[in-house]
Amino acid sequence: MATHLNWLRTCKLKQLEALARATGINTSGTKPTLISHLQDGLSQSQSQPHNPLPNPSSKTPQQKDQQPRKDDYNIISIDMGIRNLAYCQLVLPPSWLHPSKTTTPIPKPITPTLNHWSRIDVSSPTDPITANKSLKESFTPSIYAPHAHTFLTTHILPHNPTHILIERQRFRSMGGSAVQEWTLRVNMFEAMLYAVLQTWSAEGKWEGEVVPVLPSKVVKYWVDGAEDVGVVEDDEVDTEDEKKKKKKGKRALLGTEKSKVRKMGIVRDMVQSGSGVALEGQAKEMGDLVMGKAEGKKKRADKGKGLGKFDDLADCLLQGLAWVKWEENKRLVWERGMDALDILTENGKGKKNGG
Repeated sequence: MATHLNWLRTCKLKQLEALARATGINTSGTKPTLISHLQDGLSQSQSQPHNPLPNPSSKTPQQKDQQPRKDDYNIISIDMGIRNLAYCQLVLPPSWLHPSKTTTPIPKPITPTLNHWSRIDVSSPTDPITANKSLKESFTPSIYAPHAHTFLTTHILPHNPTHILIERQRFRSMGGSAVQEWTLRVNMFEAMLYAVLQTWSAEGKWEGEVVPVLPSKVVKYWVDGAEDVGVVEDDEVDTEDEKKKKKKGKRALLGTEKSKVRKMGIVRDMVQSGSGVALEGQAKEMGDLVMGKAEGKKKRADKGKGLGKFDDLADCLLQGLAWVKWEENKRLVWERGMDALDILTENGKGKKNGG
């Protein structure tokens, strides 16, 4: 596989960084390190099976309620949280990563369909009898294990997903030395989601792919100049120099606020223009709330229909769309070689053309 990518050695460092950013591959390191990242990431994407078919022997309790998947790609993108967990469903046809090989021009990107777009409070009791506001909220594993199972069973499995993208959590925030209690809680819940999905997969109850996604890579893809607004990848933090850590932490805090505003603006522009993603069904209703077009206007709509924290909704959608573009760009780089660099540069890392 690596022989197929020998042309990467002729690229300059900036070109390698551009390729890595456009394909969701780690952008940090020296030129040899970047070449190694790209070779591994691109080769792995070609060897991994995409669009796994449903297992006919699957006998989950939710089987009757699942949407018929046919051969579509049903992608669930989850922005992790407990009181503010957001997720969306993106659907793409079977031809998404398998265009006709008889066509010599670059295949036109397929616009994903956004069918579902929600934000929920995982810690909120579903049983009205036990929903006692006076009781102190508990975050013990024995409480959150059922939460994880209920969330996946009730909200995710009925969409019959082929891919589940889960926002990767970090133990430290902004490069700081302290580990926040809330961070540990979300990390615990994240691990439980993986455990439930792995159990279902091993028992043949669900066939699909779970994909961890680093938020820093999503921001770097969508927000131009993200490196200048404090997006720091895990392996870029200097653990030996506390002063550098604090400086990066302050810069990251400022950058996080800036990038949050810019990401919400990107999503609003998408919803308003109808470009990059097609909203249908429940997602269309949520899109109307985003644009303030729903009856009752923003305050009443937010309160009654759960728009809530829009930044979480924006994050889950941009995460899903970024992954879709990364997979398309990986295919493009694999098939077109050095020519892909010019194509991606011209299209703005692949975002303008259908993303």
